[in-house]
Amino acid sequence: MTAQLSIRHLEKSFGAVKATNDASLELLAGELHAIIGPNGAGKSTLISQIAGEIRPDKGQILFAGQDITTLPAHERPRLGLARSFQVSQLYPEFSVLENVAVAIAARERRTYGMWTPLSGDASLLEPAHSYLQQVGLGRRGDDLVSELSHGERRQLELALALAQEASVLLLDEPMAGMGAEESARMTELLMSLKGRYAILLVEHDMDAVFALADRITVLVYGQTILTGTVDEVRNDPQVRAAYLGEEHA
Repeated sequence: MTAQLSIRHLEKSFGAVKATNDASLELLAGELHAIIGPNGAGKSTLISQIAGEIRPDKGQILFAGQDITTLPAHERPRLGLARSFQVSQLYPEFSVLENVAVAIAARERRTYGMWTPLSGDASLLEPAHSYLQQVGLGRRGDDLVSELSHGERRQLELALALAQEASVLLLDEPMAGMGAEESARMTELLMSLKGRYAILLVEHDMDAVFALADRITVLVYGQTILTGTVDEVRNDPQVRAAYLGEEHA
């Protein structure tokens, strides 16, 4: 199967701290690939390097066979690489629908000034509504982002990623801060996207990871110590000792 994304021997240091240390993995087309590891393992730093926000000291990042290691972050979405963040990056003073419309306008390189409202542009609002329906927010389009629950904001973040029409989604802890009901809703939503996108998922909710992942890469002290199926990772003694514990055995 074709690799949509290849990470080869990435290294990144911040002073004496090595955040990524010879990290390597491949994300296949249509695969949901999870990255797990303890706090401080370098997961978000790895995602930031893939997104282009942090430049690695060594190593290589390939997107569909193209070397994008030094490509600026703003150019990567145009290739088909979209990211969501641990902390929501939203416009709380805009409506839910307008937030998605802004993402579509950015993708299409349209510019809007303060006197050019989005609310009357059907060419943006109609596809924006479609993305909201995909993430279960079709009825919340006219509401302000400030009125959404935490879980709904994470759903909106996902709609913004989908609005970039990417082939690869980088999802950095989409269930962070969620309760059980919201996590179950997000798990169901991500399950509906499997196969339509290649998804690289950083997540601490191990029940969600084991339910969703085709493969899992374990990161410890910035190094990939294992990539395997759910069963291979769940039963690996080194992984259980480093991260999972007996409750997930």
